[in-house]
Amino acid sequence: MSTIPASRFDPVSTLADVARLAGVGVGTASRAISGNGYVDVETRLRVLEAAASLGYRRNAAARALRERRSHVVGLMLPDIHNEFYTASAAVLQSELDAAGYQLLVASTGNSIDGERHAWETMLDRQVDGVVHVPVDPDGAPPPGLPVVQLNRHTRTATATAVVSDDVAGVAELTRHLIDAGHTDLVALVGAPRLSTSDERATGFRRAADAAGLVENASAAPRYRVVVTEFSADGGAEAMERVGHDLPTAVVALSSRLVMGVLRWAGACGLRIPDDLSLAGLGDPEWYAIWRPGITTFAPPLAEMGRRAALELIATIGETNARPTTTIRLAGEVRKRGSVRIVPHDGGSNCRT
Repeated sequence: MSTIPASRFDPVSTLADVARLAGVGVGTASRAISGNGYVDVETRLRVLEAAASLGYRRNAAARALRERRSHVVGLMLPDIHNEFYTASAAVLQSELDAAGYQLLVASTGNSIDGERHAWETMLDRQVDGVVHVPVDPDGAPPPGLPVVQLNRHTRTATATAVVSDDVAGVAELTRHLIDAGHTDLVALVGAPRLSTSDERATGFRRAADAAGLVENASAAPRYRVVVTEFSADGGAEAMERVGHDLPTAVVALSSRLVMGVLRWAGACGLRIPDDLSLAGLGDPEWYAIWRPGITTFAPPLAEMGRRAALELIATIGETNARPTTTIRLAGEVRKRGSVRIVPHDGGSNCRT
């Protein structure tokens, strides 16, 4: 919990005011806000909270001339309308704003061509750094530009990445289904070229294998992994492929895949969870509003955004290149009403 008391916005607050409120020296406050030089994470957060509380803003034009920086940071997202990314982006923007950076957002459209165009935009705008959700798993950022990857990571360690621990989270979610008596499972995953797809499928397989389920067996105990597009249409199409041999439970590994499963089940007259249990990934607001509620693995999106911002600020402030690493943050399995205790007589088939 923050130790910085609430303070009324003061448009003429100075750096000295921020330092006084945070209990540090002016030099430390300056380094924490600018990202120039080392300040430990706890102190940096305290200074940024004090700056936000006082409404402190540095003179952007003078600062840019003095420091030869634009004080603009880029954010490259595959889909600016996807609530999975907006949850991280809101916290990321708040952290960057408190540190004196403006945010330039570009959508890649989840395509390699769109990603290339977004990189060109960032370089044209002379951004100081970029938080990037990669599209090309073999891609690399422009040399010399500070970059932190968010949610996804490339195959080679070209930049520090802040991601959810999807392997552990999806494995825990799958164990919850197995503990509820489900021994006939299907997982819907997106394009295997993405790190998120690979790691979610790995978590699912790891838990299913450990429980003695056999991949692609003709009958339970078994599990199947169905690859489709990360979309509602992709989820519905995937269910069409398994509808003739329906499992007792489906793990749809994105919120849009969950939408597709619900749409397909409704068209087939199937009830969730009476006829088919369903678990998802992510936790958009409607998961809890829809009845009986969607059981899901919720990645720590807000914390991912916060850590990505702090990592990028620190990287921008370093004179020498920092070693790259992958920061995996634990999420939470949230149990709701979409998973039932399954009897031993198996599931229901959809016949249309």
